[in-house]
Amino acid sequence: INAEYGEHMMNGKERINKKNKAGATFTDDGFSMGVAYTLKLLDQYSAFDSLHWFQSVNQKFGREERAVHESNRGRGEVDVKLDQTNTLTMKRLDEYRQEFELLYYSLSSARIFFRSDDVEEVG
Repeated sequence: INAEYGEHMMNGKERINKKNKAGATFTDDGFSMGVAYTLKLLDQYSAFDSLHWFQSVNQKFGREERAVHESNRGRGEVDVKLDQTNTLTMKRLDEYRQEFELLYYSLSSARIFFRSDDVEEVG
């Protein structure tokens, strides 16, 4: 669901610059509020944290970026089309990474909103 949310937000932001702005989205914290509320209601904060989901997403994007860089290194001659494809791929990966980073911050903020007084502060 989180991956689909990232795709949805990227598509919504792309529509802002188009003539037909139907479905355009600048920001949407409803998803993260809903996730935080559900995790709180079901007492699943620690279970969700144990997944290390956001770390896994960052590692995935890192692996994909390294694969693009490796494809650039492995060839001798300059292939303009491959360079363009790799540039677009890197741009898209960066956009995805930023979107998931925003989701992380939004979810963290929403979790603070639903925090109860019996939560122990760490640090």
